[in-house]
Amino acid sequence: MSNERRSETRINEKTTVFVEACSASFDNSSPAKIILCNSLDMSANGILVQMDQSVEIGTILRICAEFGEEREPLYLVGEAKWIQPQDNYYNVGFELYDAENTDIVSWKRVIASMLDAE
Repeated sequence: MSNERRSETRINEKTTVFVEACSASFDNSSPAKIILCNSLDMSANGILVQMDQSVEIGTILRICAEFGEEREPLYLVGEAKWIQPQDNYYNVGFELYDAENTDIVSWKRVIASMLDAE
């Protein structure tokens, strides 16, 4: 993705991210499939993660970002907008949704505080 298409300031921040690639079954006979990732950069409405597995473009997934002990994990929903295969991993760009029952407002506050600190 070229930088010209980005409408927001990106922060080069590495943090642990969990992506729920497949939800658990209703009867809990099959657990959720969680992919452990690392963020490469983030903005108020997006996050770029490095994954060891690919996901389909257009897939809407639950995402959990952990910023260490100083902040609670933030639970988000995002759509995989683009995927860039690398040697042994994939860079996946997620657009974050302003969805109910997520921490999107807190996410935007965290990003704003990081931008103010720069």
